Amino acid sequence: MKTHELNLLVENLRTGKMSEKEVIDKIAVFVIKNYPIYGLHKYDEDFRQDILLGLLERGPHLLHLFNPNYGDFFTFLYCYICTLINSKLKTCAQNSIREKLNFEECVQQYEEKEIKYHRINYQNFEVPKIPFNWKKLSTEEFQRAIKDLSLHSEEKKVLILALKSSYYLTDKQIHRICNMYGIDPEQFYQMIQYCKETLDFKRSRLEKEHQKRNFAYYHHKRYRHIIKKYQDDDFFDNKYFIKDLYIYRERKHKNSMVRLNTAFQKGYLYLRTTNKTVANVMGLSERQVNYYMRSVRNEYKNQEDLPEKSTSSDTEIQIAEKE
Repeated sequence: MKTHELNLLVENLRTGKMSEKEVIDKIAVFVIKNYPIYGLHKYDEDFRQDILLGLLERGPHLLHLFNPNYGDFFTFLYCYICTLINSKLKTCAQNSIREKLNFEECVQQYEEKEIKYHRINYQNFEVPKIPFNWKKLSTEEFQRAIKDLSLHSEEKKVLILALKSSYYLTDKQIHRICNMYGIDPEQFYQMIQYCKETLDFKRSRLEKEHQKRNFAYYHHKRYRHIIKKYQDDDFFDNKYFIKDLYIYRERKHKNSMVRLNTAFQKGYLYLRTTNKTVANVMGLSERQVNYYMRSVRNEYKNQEDLPEKSTSSDTEIQIAEKE
């Protein structure tokens, strides 16, 4: 096909001598046979096939864009294919830069982890203790054990706070509470374990929230590092969308990280035993548990304005509530 025959294709389409599909096929065949004209001989076969595929996909749009008042179709086709080539080169450059950034980030993470783990002294690790063997007991046995203790009001408050914060209690705190109020440690461990079992679903949700927070923190730091490193690069000029995309993602992950950290700091995502579970263990009603919790909360607020003089029981209440 000659150049003048190529210029007549659009006219044949408008007069109805050829269909749109036939014209696009003729154009594609002309480009394949004469690809050196468009500078495609400088690229490999895969690159030429991508350009040809783009030409076929945009063929109808190409025919509607052509205006014969501004020149021949051959010149228009040449400019259009050059535009496709430049767009493909920019896309390849963007992908190459992304791969390079990911590679540098992986290398940096590896080096940071290597330095951290190199400084660990494994001799300082505690020897693991034998896990607690829990014998499942009924709530009636717990209630009977609490009734035998004949606890006073202040002692019940401490026990309720301990059961509410059972997930965070340490062995040292458990032994201190048992020694102060004469509670059998084995029975108290059974109560704590019973309360912990009711938190399995909440614990899985808490772990997911931790993973979200860590994910947001990592990507916030990652995108901020990318923006800071390449802010003076011509590739990140305002005319390219990738700079705005990185800024948007950095802000998005930062807001997510701040929101989750605030929720953790204010205690919205902590694991607490429900009042119903505490009531079943102690043989009380939920209203009584709410009363004791409200009473402890009021005492704690009043003590914030007083000098630091408190009895041993008040100190234990504060410790248990903070836990």
